[in-house]
Amino acid sequence: MPAQSPALALAPALATMTSFEDASRLVLDYLQAQVPMGMWTVSRVIEGRQVYLEVTPDNAFGLDVGDGPAWEESLCHEMWDNDGPSVAPDISRVPAYSSNRAARELSVASYVGIPVYNHDDTLFGTICGLDSQARPDSFTEIGPQLELLGQLLSVVRNLDGRAVALARRLELTLQESETDHLTGLRNRRSWQRACQTEETRHHRLGDHASIVVLDLDGLKLVNDRDGHAAGDAMLRRAAEVLRGSSRQTDVVARLGGDEFAVLCPQTTASQVALYADRIRAELAAAGLSASIGTATLERAGTMTRTEAAADVAMYADKRRRRAGRA
Repeated sequence: MPAQSPALALAPALATMTSFEDASRLVLDYLQAQVPMGMWTVSRVIEGRQVYLEVTPDNAFGLDVGDGPAWEESLCHEMWDNDGPSVAPDISRVPAYSSNRAARELSVASYVGIPVYNHDDTLFGTICGLDSQARPDSFTEIGPQLELLGQLLSVVRNLDGRAVALARRLELTLQESETDHLTGLRNRRSWQRACQTEETRHHRLGDHASIVVLDLDGLKLVNDRDGHAAGDAMLRRAAEVLRGSSRQTDVVARLGGDEFAVLCPQTTASQVALYADRIRAELAAAGLSASIGTATLERAGTMTRTEAAADVAMYADKRRRRAGRA
């Protein structure tokens, strides 16, 4: 790499970017051209995993977006938590790296790991390079330039995060005009727009997002037996349960009739399963019941497919519950 630090040439382009996703791709393209490795990736540490948000295409290790080891089993964990070198030309000379199981399984011989920070200087993730060939000791000279790229990418990541936070604030101001008049929850139009916003955030930053759909039991029976005023009261009671059991960042909507949904940002599959169990218990405490389904947005997926998967899970729950009452 030229001594005048060509990484500085990348700074103006990164400074104009507001999308962390686009900036990550630019950094990886630049690194692969300037410092060819078997694979470069921008990763995020989340839920105990190092998740690859972007990877160089057709890389030598056959890894893709969404892959990644458990965080504590990764080379980047050794770099961050155990003060391993950021640039290791030959990992066989670094005991913590050479003994790493994930590195041995991939036959990694040289490694680069540069932190990417959150706004409060906690770790967001890393820029990581792996190669199956050892490098000469002079390879460590790229360290300062790579640290600069890590700092620049950290700035873009935090600007992107602020932009998304502002978008969410705008979402709240628009909520009043997109509210279901009966329950005070969001209506279907507002729900769809919120899902689109969350899908954009997911693809930018790799955040998890989950959906819960609910089909309330017995509304038609109450309407027929006790009148629509009683049915409306039942819907409002269900809405209060959902509102009370949700976080401020969750989006709770009545999609129509007896169907409700909750969008849960930054929520994994295991977390949303626990949340669904809590909803079921709180509905029961309010004298209500519902069929419930959940699904979690995958890295390459869409909210439309995620909602459809939650619907499928909800109908499966309905069939199980009916079979149990038979």
